[in-house]
Parts: sequence; C-alpha cells; structure tokens
Amino acid sequence: MSDNPLRMKRFGPVTLYVEDARGEAERLSELMGMDIAYVPEKEEEPVYGIEAEDVLFILDSRDDASLLARQSGNFIREIGIRVENTKEALTEIGKRTDQPSGICDVTGVGHLKAPHDGGLFFRFLEDDQTPYLGMTPNPHLQRASSHAFQRIDHIVTNTQKILPVIDFMRDVFGMKKVNEFTIRVEADEFMASLYSEVMGLYGTEEAILFPVNEPLAGDDESQIPAQLREMGRSHAQHIALATDNIIGSIQSLRARGLGFLEFRNQKHAECYYDEVPKRLGDITPEEAFDTLKRLGILVDKCGEGYLLQLFSKRMFPGRSVPFIEIIQRASDVIGCFGDGNFAALAESLEYSMRSESLES
Repeated sequence: MSDNPLRMKRFGPVTLYVEDARGEAERLSELMGMDIAYVPEKEEEPVYGIEAEDVLFILDSRDDASLLARQSGNFIREIGIRVENTKEALTEIGKRTDQPSGICDVTGVGHLKAPHDGGLFFRFLEDDQTPYLGMTPNPHLQRASSHAFQRIDHIVTNTQKILPVIDFMRDVFGMKKVNEFTIRVEADEFMASLYSEVMGLYGTEEAILFPVNEPLAGDDESQIPAQLREMGRSHAQHIALATDNIIGSIQSLRARGLGFLEFRNQKHAECYYDEVPKRLGDITPEEAFDTLKRLGILVDKCGEGYLLQLFSKRMFPGRSVPFIEIIQRASDVIGCFGDGNFAALAESLEYSMRSESLES
C-alpha cells in the first residue's frame, strides 16, 4: 500500500454550514483576525471565505446549508484536503471505498462522504482550483499585515464508534496510527473521559493529522457523549491552528475578544503548572514560564522538544462545538499531542461546558 495513495499535500478549506454567512464572516474575521477573501458571486447566494495565511474557512448559508444549520446549529460540514491531482485522487478513492463521492464539472473539486455516522464530508482540490462554486475573490480585500496563525495543524472529530473511521483513514487515505490516548478524570462534580486515536500522514508538504475521539464504555455524562448528543451525530469537534509565536497569537486573539478555556479554579491551575517542570525534565522552553502561566498556555514535553497549546471557547453562541486550538510545536515529533495536557483539557472542557450552559 502506498504511503500517500491520494497524493495529499496539506489541509485545505474548512466549510461551515451557518444560518447567516455574511454575519458570521464579519464576526469571525474580526474575532480571529482573518481576511474576508471571498464573497458571493450573487448576493442571493450567500457563501463567504475568510482567510489567514494558509487557513481558509468557508461560511455557507445557501438554502440547504442554512436549513441544516437551523436544525442542528452552525457546524463543520466539510474538511478540505489539497491534492496534487483531484481527478486522480477521486479515481483512486473509487477503488478503495464505496462511500459516496463525486467531482464538480465546473470547478473540478472532488468530495467524499466521511464514514462517520453523520453529515461530514471531505473536499479535495488542487491549489489553483476555485475552492467553492458561487464564490469570487473579494475585490475590496485589504489584507491584514499579520495573522495570529498560519496553517491547520490537525482537525479532531468525535464519533460514537471509532473503528470504522480509523479503518477508513488507513485503507482509503493510507494513514497510520501515530498516537493514542485513554483519559479518565473523576471529581466530585464531574467525570471527564475519552479514548482517542491519532491517524496521520507524513511525507507531505505539511503533516495531515486526524485525532478521532469516542466515549469510554459506560460514560454517558462527560463532554464527548454530551457533544454527540448535542449534534445528534458524529462531527468535527475542533480545528487546531499552528503558530510560530503562541504568546503573540493568544495576546492578539484575547484582545479581539476570543475567549479561551480556563482552569476550573486557582488550585487546579497551580497544580498544573507545578507539574510542568517535572514533565519537561531538562527541556527549557524559550518562552518565559511566567508569561505562559499568566496566559494559561498549556505546556508539555514532545520528544526532545516541547509543545505549547491553548483551546478557545465555542465559536458559535449556544453550541459547545466547534472550537479552536492554537498550537506551537517546538519539536520534530509531529504526532505528539501533549499527553500530559489531556487531563487538564478534559477538566477545562467540562468546567467550560457547565459554566456556559448556565449562562445560555
């Protein structure tokens, strides 16, 4: 089996179905410092694209998209992947799976239904192909002088049954399992748990990584089963955006009003940062530890280097997913995901879901 049978290159545009594409494009571009790079060709067909470096989000509220968003809330519909040749990728896909797929006669962009138990799709396109029918470059675009992130590092999905998804990514995409986690955190007021496998493809322009989460047996209460109930199906939980300067990124995004997950209390925060030097061993981050602590940035060892990450609150009011992760890798171990941070993340997610549900 080829290590890269579809000749994938890197992540492409992520399409979100929303009730109000123009409103969300304006809100998210301001909140995340992204440029409104694409606008509708026809005003009555609302589809917008917001962009930062190699990150492109498509906001679609045309009739079918808007209807689905009204039914289940705004959500990620399609995960884009850049390929060397779309037609060849779709031909190879047809040999490897009977999942529904096709190619647009106008744009040449391909699509493939994901094996999750919901309405999630993959979109395949070449660099010079129009990302979405009905969009055109914004003639009034004024690009920001700098952005808080540069590319997509990984995209996490939640599913009730992980095995069909993992098998699909291995057999169709040629991916390999590069990591796995089992998390169970129990406290008086909540339990946080999940099982996750990370499927990855290397040797591409950028690594393409898909962590896939499922609930642990017997857990009906923590964030993964709760998010699955909220969405009514499998879904993309969050998008990790890579930066070379996480301190500057978090400061910029906070100033714009993007909220980030918090430790459930001061004691939890102190315990977490007391443990960081033990996890890092003889590794010393270039960033000032006090600054990382003040901003709440999570720190973990990653091979002979380290990993910095922080997770946003929800992207859309009233929905716990999707959300954003900001990540900086100071390591050559691409498959590292901050094993020591998973418990802290799980607790913070539980705390955030409960506190935000009370505010809603």
